[in-house]
Amino acid sequence: MSKHAYMIIAHNQFELLKILIKMLDDARNDIFIHIDAKVNDFDFTEFQNLTHHSKLVFTDRISITWGDFSQVKAEMILLKSAIENESAQAPYSYFHLLSGVDLPIKTNDEIHNFFSVNNGKEFIHFSKNELSPEFENRIKYYHFFRKKRNLFFKILAQIILKFQKLIGINRLKDNALIVQKGANWFSITNAFAKYVISKCDEIDKIFNYSYCCDEVFLQTIFVNSPFKDNLFMPNCDNNHFACARLIDWKRGNPYVWQKDDYDLIKSSPCMFARKFDMSVDTEIIDMLTK
Repeated sequence: MSKHAYMIIAHNQFELLKILIKMLDDARNDIFIHIDAKVNDFDFTEFQNLTHHSKLVFTDRISITWGDFSQVKAEMILLKSAIENESAQAPYSYFHLLSGVDLPIKTNDEIHNFFSVNNGKEFIHFSKNELSPEFENRIKYYHFFRKKRNLFFKILAQIILKFQKLIGINRLKDNALIVQKGANWFSITNAFAKYVISKCDEIDKIFNYSYCCDEVFLQTIFVNSPFKDNLFMPNCDNNHFACARLIDWKRGNPYVWQKDDYDLIKSSPCMFARKFDMSVDTEIIDMLTK
């Protein structure tokens, strides 16, 4: 029996998180959850008996700041936790990173069949096929004060950034990395997940003090790895089917799915959809859970 590890990053909408967990509850799945440490009132007892088939693990917690290295740290915490908890007799064939406001849009049977048919392929999204200097700039310079986002520190960070450009700072000068960018949500194989964990020290060195590195870290590790020819969609060019996710950036940031989108969602070849919001539309969530 092929097993999958679902790794979820959540900081709000915990009733929706319960629905997501119940939808993933299957003997072939285990679920690992990181709750942002800034959340003070999370009730772990409400989640203790939610699953009947899946192992449910809450990881160590850190405070996550948008655009900061802490986003990557949370992903690494989840990957490590999943790898440490996998069974030697039934290792995970795929590791899926989801947010707490995502939902599967196929049954567990369909999801497992899809990844079985495409076994060995890496489901990673790329914003562009060609490289862009903007990707490199996210890690080429030191981006300070990401956790302090008031006006004073924003201005100070910009001054320091301009000074770095003036004197020719380049954190990558001794490292011939190809830098790529894409969505931070992924579905990757066991072998690549363990390769990423083996690069932990390198990831700390390269991506700390960077800007929005969650969108460049996995893509960059991947294109510089022995796995680089294993993409499910080699010429992705911003197609989110590359990571098996249905995400609409044209109507929102991203768009919140609603009941009128049901037919579109059901006809999608993707396995998961992002994002949902119970304060916007609960009907679409009910329709999908049924």
